[in-house]
Amino acid sequence: MIQIEDNNMPIQVAEKIISGTKEVPACTLDKAAYKLSTGKEIEDIVSVDMFDLKEIKEIADYLMIYYQSHINDD
Repeated sequence: MIQIEDNNMPIQVAEKIISGTKEVPACTLDKAAYKLSTGKEIEDIVSVDMFDLKEIKEIADYLMIYYQSHINDD
């Protein structure tokens, strides 16, 4: 979960979006691949990136559209 605080700087917010993770159930294929490659059991719940690169680009595009539509409001 990403939590943005009132005192976070814009760069900190961006870092939270980029490096944010979420907990998801591990699928059977993931469990088998992990065990095969490491010899260890994987947890039932795994941590994965919240957004992939395509989704981060989409967020950036939305922010740029918002910015450009409000640029003359200053």
